[in-house]
Amino acid sequence: MKSKMRIDPEKFAYTVISSYSSDKDNAEAVAKDHLGVFLNAYFLAEKFNTLEAQLAEKAESKDFKALLAKLMDTKLFG
Repeated sequence: MKSKMRIDPEKFAYTVISSYSSDKDNAEAVAKDHLGVFLNAYFLAEKFNTLEAQLAEKAESKDFKALLAKLMDTKLFG
């Protein structure tokens, strides 16, 4: 089937904050803003990885493959 995708949460979070610009006035508020964005991005990547792993596991099951075969036979997708 398809290969499993994984996002490195730390690299993803650093990439997100590298392009983020805070509209706050003082240094502490800017730091808090960036920290919040970093943590949100980090945990979003972790959540994606968890869901991707679960989906890949289900996609390999015999029940899923049988259901997919039946779905393809309905001629809705081809």
